Amino acid sequence: MSPTADVDEPDAATQPSMQIGEVAARTDLSVRTIRHWEEMGLVTPSARTPGGFRLYSDEDVARIKLLRFMKPLNFTLEQMRNLLALREMLATPDAASADRLTALVWPASASAPDPATSRTVAQDLLGYVQLAERRLEKLHRQVAEVEEFVQRLRAEAQQGSTSA
Repeated sequence: MSPTADVDEPDAATQPSMQIGEVAARTDLSVRTIRHWEEMGLVTPSARTPGGFRLYSDEDVARIKLLRFMKPLNFTLEQMRNLLALREMLATPDAASADRLTALVWPASASAPDPATSRTVAQDLLGYVQLAERRLEKLHRQVAEVEEFVQRLRAEAQQGSTSA
């Protein structure tokens, strides 16, 4: 170890290094959406450059990905906030950074802090599971309708090209 090294240096996953454009590209979201979520208190950049640019860590990106999963399910901002808080409870703070990043997105079942908290979180999550399943079924119906529409358009286009 070098004499200038800090023993408690944060690891790379918690170091804010990505600007909002890179985060948007990594999460397939618009910069505008990420800024809106920041205004609503769902996302907080870990740091800012001296020029005021937002800087995000890998953990920040993991949280944004969770929000992205909720977006097509039309969760309200309050539901998103609550679900993020539940998921945060499942990601143990003392886990290695890579494990914590994975846990923020897909926590291991044994990562809850204690059995009582685990039961409470599981009950709360079950409500979100049921909501997500209902909304997912609606999305499946919408996709089926859009697929039918595309097939009809394709058939019309093919008829138009053969009769011309």
